[in-house]
Amino acid sequence: MECNMRKPGPRFHAGYQLAISALLLALVIVLFEYTGLDFRISDNFFNGTTWIIDANQPVARFFFYNMPRWLLIAYGSGLCILFLLSFVLKPCEKFRTRKILFIILCAILIPLTVGTGKKITNVYCPYQLTEYGGTKPHLWPFEERVSDDSGKCFPAGHASAGFALLLFIPLARTRKGMVMAGAMTAGWIMGGYQMLNGRHFLSHTLVTMLLSWMIVCLLYFLVVESRFFKGNWLKS
Repeated sequence: MECNMRKPGPRFHAGYQLAISALLLALVIVLFEYTGLDFRISDNFFNGTTWIIDANQPVARFFFYNMPRWLLIAYGSGLCILFLLSFVLKPCEKFRTRKILFIILCAILIPLTVGTGKKITNVYCPYQLTEYGGTKPHLWPFEERVSDDSGKCFPAGHASAGFALLLFIPLARTRKGMVMAGAMTAGWIMGGYQMLNGRHFLSHTLVTMLLSWMIVCLLYFLVVESRFFKGNWLKS
């Protein structure tokens, strides 16, 4: 009898992925700061007075900014509610698993980490810089600001919601490539929209992508592989 069951893909090595991503993150930060690649790329999106996409254009903003964020928030919130209900309602017990906890933690910690980074790095958005008609200087991450008005544009916050979908790669038993392609598409559509309207440089989005993947790898190791959350209150 012919068997149609697909063999599971190769084992996911979270530690290896985390180490490689950390090296790439350091490389991206240094490369883009010392080569000026960010400005060379963003120059193509700015015509001297306006950006390719108007950040306030309602249709584009709805489809590329508001709608994806709302959908991802609704998914994460719904899963979190089901997980909490699993402690009091028997029909919901199937949602009290390590994989569900992993998804919830990724959905919370990826945007939270990137959002915290935006508040402490003091980096301005491209549209705020003097090179693009603004009034602010270009600063390195964590460089001391020259005024009380700090920058809040590094890493790219909006794209973090899309790149959070990278969490499904280690969970996928087969077709990991397709899952990765879907997550990358979502992240780069959301990040690309912000680049085209002058809210972020390419390096901002790359850093968000790598940070998101590092958090995915760390949480997968802690929650799923190492069983850091021990006890019978979670199912496998």
